[in-house]
Amino acid sequence: MRDSYLRFFSQGYITKDQFFEFGLKETIYSPYEKAQKEWSDLKENILNNQPVFIRGFGRDANGTHLFQEFYKVFLGNENIKKDPTNNDEPSKLLRNLTGYSKSESNGFKQLRNYQVSHIFGRTKNVYAFTAPWNIVYMPKILDPLTGHEAKGEMVDEFTHLFQKQAYKKFGRLIDDFNDIISNASFKERLINSLNEISSDSSFESKDVDKLLKAVNKEFEPIDIDF
Repeated sequence: MRDSYLRFFSQGYITKDQFFEFGLKETIYSPYEKAQKEWSDLKENILNNQPVFIRGFGRDANGTHLFQEFYKVFLGNENIKKDPTNNDEPSKLLRNLTGYSKSESNGFKQLRNYQVSHIFGRTKNVYAFTAPWNIVYMPKILDPLTGHEAKGEMVDEFTHLFQKQAYKKFGRLIDDFNDIISNASFKERLINSLNEISSDSSFESKDVDKLLKAVNKEFEPIDIDF
């Protein structure tokens, strides 16, 4: 196996541990108190049919309507919106909570070569896509270790450290998320909603199968091995 990162570190410019340490230290999180309030507001909006956002589903987001129908049946929310850029709403939220902006904007400190990242993914889950405990600014140099195409032991190692650090900061909020989606009544309603959509002849079976698989993944509890 020829790994370009390992070959880079072998030259002695910087060690892997130093690289990881830099990435973790320079990641920017929302202040806990503000994140706690935003999380509470998000939960209220979801349950009160207010507009909330998810990332588009499927190729060119053509399957997003399936998730929107699912949430209409499951949560009674008819105002699930597709994020226009796949990161617009999380970016606005992070800017307002941290005071940092990636673009020139009055009243905000400007960032350069940072990116908005979802720590735990689950971008089609309305409880997670704009959850403040799931969104950070991180140095863009770490992008190859956090993107969807990233693979390998080093990626797994950094992801574990990254998620563990987030849990130390937002453990109570993440536990609350887990409690919500692990609740027996919640899980029963989720299954019943999927069954209802599966029996709807207006949807193609292949599309429903993709939805079922995606929902199961999106609603997995967050499990961090300490």
